[in-house]
Formats: sequence, C-alpha cells, structure tokens
Amino acid sequence: MIDVPLTKKQAELRILIDRMTRRYGYTPTINELSQKTGKSFSQVHRLMSGLVERGAAEKVAGRARAFKLL
Repeated sequence: MIDVPLTKKQAELRILIDRMTRRYGYTPTINELSQKTGKSFSQVHRLMSGLVERGAAEKVAGRARAFKLL
C-alpha cells in the first residue's frame, strides 16, 4: 500500500463502484465500469490497480468480481 491520496480519476471511479455496489448488491466488473465511464478496459484496469496500490481496494482471489473497496 502506498500512502498517497487518490487521483481525481481514481476517486471518481471509487465513488462509482460504491454507488453501483449499493444499487445492485454486487461489485461491478471492469467491463461494466468501462461501459459506464466511457473509458477503455485498460484505462479502468489501470485505475483499479491504482486503487489497490493505494489501499482503497483489494483483490479477492478466486472470484469473478475480484476486488472490493476498503
């Protein structure tokens, strides 16, 4: 974990993930986030990796929706 604040784009993605999780009851996939944000799969994946590195999310092994917010 890196002790650095989230970037604006990471913070926006984190808020979107939180809202979608509360609304639908499960964590959205990277494809769903890509469609919702208009960003490419790789852009969303890179933002998610940043959330994990900065301690705002963690990967969950063995699950299709393999991350959760902290």
